This record gives sequence, C-alpha cells and structure tokens, in this order.
Amino acid sequence: MQKEIISEEKNVKRYLVKFDKKDIDNAENQIVRELNQRYTFHGFRKGKVPKKVMKIKFGEDFAEMVREILIEKVEDEFKDAKVLFGPYIESFALDSDSAEVEVLIHEHPEVVSTKFEELKVEVPTEKEIVEKFVEDRIKDLLEENPILEEKEEPAEIGDLVKVKYTVLNEEGKELFKDKESEYVLYEEDKRPMVTDLIGKKKGDYVEINREFEDKKYLYQITVEGVFKRIVPELTDDIAKTLDAEINSVLELKEKLSKEGAESFKVWKDDYIKNYVLAELHKYVEVDVSDETIDDFVNKTLERVKQNGKYEEEVEKHGGEEAYINELKEQALKSIKEMTIINKIADENDIKVEEKELSDSVHSFAQMYRIPYDKAREIIYSNAEILGNLMWDILSKKVAEYIAEKVQVIEVEDFEEKQKEKEEKEEN
Repeated sequence: MQKEIISEEKNVKRYLVKFDKKDIDNAENQIVRELNQRYTFHGFRKGKVPKKVMKIKFGEDFAEMVREILIEKVEDEFKDAKVLFGPYIESFALDSDSAEVEVLIHEHPEVVSTKFEELKVEVPTEKEIVEKFVEDRIKDLLEENPILEEKEEPAEIGDLVKVKYTVLNEEGKELFKDKESEYVLYEEDKRPMVTDLIGKKKGDYVEINREFEDKKYLYQITVEGVFKRIVPELTDDIAKTLDAEINSVLELKEKLSKEGAESFKVWKDDYIKNYVLAELHKYVEVDVSDETIDDFVNKTLERVKQNGKYEEEVEKHGGEEAYINELKEQALKSIKEMTIINKIADENDIKVEEKELSDSVHSFAQMYRIPYDKAREIIYSNAEILGNLMWDILSKKVAEYIAEKVQVIEVEDFEEKQKEKEEKEEN
C-alpha cells in the first residue's frame, strides 16, 4: 500500500492510496479463508474451495468483500493521525491487479495564536461565600431542629402533623396498617398527603385516593397530633443540641466556616475550569479551511433534518441564512475547542488515567442507580458514551492546565454583578 498527497488546502488534505497486486491477493486470500471456514460447498472438501471457484460463486459480492477489506486498511492507516473529521472515501477503483482510493481528511487546523493570559475569570470573595454558607447552614440547622408545641387549633402552613395511616389496594386488602409518619406543611409541597392535612385537627380522619403505575390505593389517615414549629434563637445551649462536639455559638460558627472554606475551594476550582472551557474559543485563533466549516454545518443539518427539526430551527432563527450563520459560528467554536484541547494535551502529556475513568464510571452508576459492573458494561460497550466520558475528563484536565495562566479576580457582591452582566448581554 502506498499513500501520497494529491491536494492540500490548510487543514484539508486529499490522499491517493494505492494497492498493488500483492495487496489485492492478500485481501482475496483472507476472504477465501474466511468463506472456507464459514461455508461448505457441494463437490469440495470443507476448507478446500479454491479462490477461482469462490469468485465465480460470489461474483460481485466477492469484489465488495475485497473493497471492504481495503477500506478497513485505509481507515487503519489514518486512525493514529490527528484527524478532526474523516477519513472520507471520495472514490474507489478496483481491478484484478490494483486498486486506487481517494481519501479526504480534515486534520486539526494550525493554531495561529492563543491569548489565555488575557482571559479573566471573576469569582466571589471567599469571605462573602463563607459568611453566606455559615448563615444558611445555621438557618437550616435551626429549621431542622425546632421546638414543637402541641396545639388544638387546625393545622396550618409551617406546622408539623403526626399521622397514623392504613393503605388498602383496589380489592380492599390492607397493604400497610397503622403506619406512623409526620409531615411538615410547607407551602411549596403540593403532595396530597400534605395539602389534605391543612386545616385538620388532632383526631380528624382523612381519606386520600392515590394512583401509582395504573393501580389505585386508598389511604386512611388519622391525625395523631398537630404541632406548632418554633424555630429557636441560636444560643450556646441550642448550639450544643445541634452538634455534640460543639459547646458554644462561636465554636459552631468556626466549624461551619471551615466547612464553608473547603466547599468554596472545591466550587471555585470547578467554576474556573468550567468558565475556561466555555470561553476558550474566544482566546484561540486557528487557520481552518472553509471546507471544514461547511462539513461540520452539513453534518449538523443532516441530523436536524433527520429529526424533523429543520423548519423549527429556521423559524426560531428568523430565516435559513441566519440559521446557517449560527451553525458556522458553532462549527468554528467547536473546532477551536477540539483543536486546542488536543494540542495542549499532546504537548504536555495530559492523558486520561484508568482511575479517572473508573471514578467517572462510579459517578455514572450512582447517577442512574445501577451497580458499578453494569455501568461499566454499558459505557465500554458504547463507543460514543465512552468517548464522551473520556473527552469530558481530558477537557477538564486541560482546563486545569490553562487555569494556571488566566487572571482570577475576586469580586464583591458577585451574584448581583453577574445578574447585571447577564441583563446587559440580553439587551
């Protein structure tokens, strides 16, 4: 097999791959071996059918099998190259003594410049975040540990109601009997078990009909008690009840401040990496061929049309031209991201480690509530899922590398300023 470039325009290259008689013979002999193993032919011993007979029996199908083997060899030839899109087979000519294949490759374009040192990432001050963390945690802890004061009046929003209930199925069979539970009546909680308890008093009886997976159930509920929830003021004595290791309000705040600082560090690192990935394309210039942009756009259009979403997208963008222009912008953004991430990873020996992949599989398993082995089987049997997972890990590692070069600026009143910035961008 020989390979030569027949044209080159920026990152787009066209190759002519030539196979000689020996290559053709090797492909044909491979097919004959496989067919002899798979089939038995009348008049021949198993495994002993000659090539000439095979060609006659299979005709055009035999030539197609040769073609498939040669195309596999072409794809293998380019699999280790830094290919963005392709290889695409543009033409294929085969005769008994030779074959010629024209191949189109879109390589990663040349990176003309990067300006990561100009990238500025605004983050909130640690003091602001930790103070808010401590304030919110104390509020939650007090809310979770109220003083309960039994009341005779009907239950209202904010109260705690203790109940005992029995569950019957459609046939009247008891599934649960005298089960005890309690509910806090939050205004945003619209479950029937909560909303139907509003206005009820101790000793009241309530029936609720529920349906799960097309099966009907009757809940027979007796109100055992209604309690006013009084959120206490934070004092040293109350602080001790919130945490067995704490002896004062000061100690509680110090402990929560430490937790808040640790959480802030993890959040800040993730935020910077995600921000870098989102803004990356603005600080990279590449010399990319228009043909590569068009290839990306055409593939996107093909997917959109197959999904029946084309007309919807055109209407949403105010016309076909505006939609195509938006796709071209998306194409350039994606190409910049893919190119620079791969380039930085190669130059700095940044790789996806087995442990990192294993950790991601664990996260996948937890997200979908399936065993680790099952999650691993799903991921490793699907090249697209595995590829996306590995790309996500690699991207984050490259973002971490770039983050060392960017300007991180601490900003007070961070949330307010972010909202103002978003409003300006929308307008």
